[in-house]
Amino acid sequence: MLNKKTTKVAGDLIYTVMATVVMNVVLQFIVYPLITKHYGEDVTGSILYFIGVIYVVPQALGTAISNARLVLRKNTDIDNSDITGIIGISSALTAVICGIIGFIDNKDPVFAVAFGLFSVIYLLRAYAQVDFRLSLKFKGYFIYYCIISVGYLIGLGLYFLTDIWLLIFITGEAMALAYTFFKGNIFKKSEKHDLKGTLYKSFTMLAFSTLIRDLVLQFDKVMLKASVGEAAVTQYHTVSLIAKTMQMLIQPINTLILSYLTVKGAVLSKKNLLRFSIAALGFGAVFYGLSVVGTPIYLKLFYPDMYSTVIGYNFIVNLGLILGFIASLFMALILSQGKTALHTAIEIAFGAVYAVAAYFFINSDGIWGLAYVTLAVNAVKLIFSIGCLFAQYIKQSAVKEEQ
Repeated sequence: MLNKKTTKVAGDLIYTVMATVVMNVVLQFIVYPLITKHYGEDVTGSILYFIGVIYVVPQALGTAISNARLVLRKNTDIDNSDITGIIGISSALTAVICGIIGFIDNKDPVFAVAFGLFSVIYLLRAYAQVDFRLSLKFKGYFIYYCIISVGYLIGLGLYFLTDIWLLIFITGEAMALAYTFFKGNIFKKSEKHDLKGTLYKSFTMLAFSTLIRDLVLQFDKVMLKASVGEAAVTQYHTVSLIAKTMQMLIQPINTLILSYLTVKGAVLSKKNLLRFSIAALGFGAVFYGLSVVGTPIYLKLFYPDMYSTVIGYNFIVNLGLILGFIASLFMALILSQGKTALHTAIEIAFGAVYAVAAYFFINSDGIWGLAYVTLAVNAVKLIFSIGCLFAQYIKQSAVKEEQ
């Protein structure tokens, strides 16, 4: 019979999976297909490019703040007021960066300002979800994402009325942020601790590693738009969508890993690491099978005009992405063990190799070049991250034997 802790973890996993399922279904099966149907591939590709920027800069900074708070709470006392300075600096930074990118690509100062303000809203929303991870109240996490999804649908209606696509995302993010302000505790004033050095060091390392990780995830949109064209962004997006949708079944596990294994006193045994590794690789194989079967069906239903153009990429694109998502599980385990520097070094090293290789191969081979680079880099990253985790236990065993 399952004990209460196992039942709670299983329930929390269901809530986190359903949270991302709801949001991804709304985006990938309603919002983007309708935009493509009414406005065409180029408009969808342009929107995906700008959202890719949002998924890199403010998401990286917001996630880094929340992860720093989770990692530090294992060994120190940290509260809301300790984070205020970092939130302020990150908000200003993301507003400037996204505003400049918006102006360079759109040449419209009004759009640039709006895009910069939206990036701040997104950063705050990305950080605010840590409220539910700290308290381990994942039912609230599910409601939070349902509110975002409803907001996206309301925003889609506003887009059709105004032709301002930013309203799709601003509406969803702002509604979720408002929910956190009224129902959560994350923005309430609290006692401040003397954590400045430790906090800023952890945040800086996590910001770099998260920025590199998210840049790699969104690099396809940026490079394809620059080197091939906006239509190529939409083509790659459609053929990779099922695999990226599978990520919504993997990302919640990352959320639970950091939420549960950063609690004071939490320990990951070698036996549990072995079990986790077998399960992760097994699920990866299943997800790959579902992706290569589901992609043709999805293309026939939602993008029939592109089917013959993109179906050839199916096997390679999906394999590379699934390997990357499985690698992210082991990277989350490394971070949960307090190995922030190692986590950062791995993300930066593999991110740099990926960026350089993708740049050259996309220019020479387009989507095929991106697909093969993604496959090679993610395969090596997966093997390396697993090796680092098991090497830690081998080292610990050797030390114990010497003692």
